[in-house]
Amino acid sequence: MASLAFLADFKKTVSKMENVNLDAKPPTFWYSTGNYAINRIISGSYKRGIPQGRVTAFVGPSDSGKSFLLTNTMKAAQDEGSFVLALDSENALDYNYLRRVGVRTDAEHFQGVGVVTVQDTVKVLSEFIDGYIKAYGKYNLNAPSVLICIDSISMLLTEAENDNFESGDQRGDQGQQAKQIKHFLKTMTSRMKMTNMSLAVTAHVYAADPLKGEGAYSVTPALRYSCSQIVLITKLRLREEVGKEKEVIGIKLRAETFKSRFSKIGSKVEIEVPYDRGLDPLNGLLERLLDDGIVTQGGAWYTLSYPGIEDKKFMKRDMTQDIADLAFRHPKLLEREALFDGFNDAEEGESAAQPEGVSA
Repeated sequence: MASLAFLADFKKTVSKMENVNLDAKPPTFWYSTGNYAINRIISGSYKRGIPQGRVTAFVGPSDSGKSFLLTNTMKAAQDEGSFVLALDSENALDYNYLRRVGVRTDAEHFQGVGVVTVQDTVKVLSEFIDGYIKAYGKYNLNAPSVLICIDSISMLLTEAENDNFESGDQRGDQGQQAKQIKHFLKTMTSRMKMTNMSLAVTAHVYAADPLKGEGAYSVTPALRYSCSQIVLITKLRLREEVGKEKEVIGIKLRAETFKSRFSKIGSKVEIEVPYDRGLDPLNGLLERLLDDGIVTQGGAWYTLSYPGIEDKKFMKRDMTQDIADLAFRHPKLLEREALFDGFNDAEEGESAAQPEGVSA
């Protein structure tokens, strides 16, 4: 097939347009959520969770663990060399808690901002992204990487709701809030693709109509439309430590893939969430490795085996990072990661460099 005669001139003209890019590429890097099993159900990879240039939402009912997963994602992003910008609409940004789970809150690694309205959020992020682009330019793979977090997007008011409250008139504006959030997230996606930024948010869910077959909860259309990934978080039960008195030390949650462009919808994993420390990256991993056929089980013993290693037998209590690393070298997983890396390959002869500290 002959090439179009005008294509060279078309590319030359289009490449000069301010907000246009001729490369339609997948994410150039990913962050971990801090847990291998949750990464797996989100992206299909045990090591990748939150993609560059996309919006990821942790959604669920109150006290289900959404904010906990978000803070652990902050820690994981910082561990990979990224800056975190955290917007708080719930007045719940507890720096002591953040530091307890391992988030660095010094000015070099973190900036918190309290917001009330959708418009506040738009102004803050517009200022931040404009400053970033002025400093580093667009589509610069060597620019610093940034994770933007919003906890929670559902609590943001419209300007009308805020003005009504200040005038003593308590009236909702849910229709406009949904429209504004949808427009805001759509705009963020278009801006973030020019930068080394990712956006992760928390949001509430509402009771679903059982006749529609969506289970106990449903996600707002604004999030369905605007997010690349949506993880539905459901609290299963309180976890108690038995002693002289029962003490609640955390919850057990189920994370389910509600929407993803990278992984199978409906994938689930159950994770233990301790209140007083960060997320264990290995929690839930063994069950996913069983589902993927990477390990086999015989009674209380598990076996990891593939060409090039001797059978590795262990019990559940002995699951360690060393065993996880050995499992990740399984040919089946290496083949999957190679496909994943192939999506991110630069064009032939072009550098595929990534922001410093950010892993693929």
